[in-house]
Amino acid sequence: MTQALPPALALAYVRELSADVIDGVVLGAGGAALAGNPALAAPANALLAHGSEGATARGRAFAARDGSHAIVVVTGPFALPRVIRRDLRTALGALGGERAPEAPPEPVGDALVEALLAAVADAFSRHSAVSGSE
Repeated sequence: MTQALPPALALAYVRELSADVIDGVVLGAGGAALAGNPALAAPANALLAHGSEGATARGRAFAARDGSHAIVVVTGPFALPRVIRRDLRTALGALGGERAPEAPPEPVGDALVEALLAAVADAFSRHSAVSGSE
C-alpha cells in the first residue's frame, strides 16, 4: 500500500502545479481545516454544501472531495478548470492512497465564490499588517 501524503504536502503539491492557485485549504471529513488557510474553512464548507466549482470576474473556486478529505482552492479568473480539477483529484487521491474519481463540476453561485475570495483577501490583509509592524 502506498503511504498517504500529509495534508500540508498535498496542498503544497497543488500550489506548485499551478501559479493560478492563490490559496487553499484541506478539510477533514468533519469539515475542520487540516492544512492551509484556516480562514477558508467556513466558506469552503459552504461551497462544498452546494457544489464544487464557481467563478466570478475576480476569481474562481474549485473543490474536490472523497469520504475522508476535501481540498478547496481559490484561483485567479484565468485558471483552466479542467487542469485544476485534475490536479485536485490527484492530490486528493494522494491523501488517501487512491485517485479520486472524476466527477462533473457542480456549479455554485457567485456569493459562495466571493465569500472565499473575501476570506483570502482578509487573511492577506491581516498578514500584511502583522508583517509590516515588525
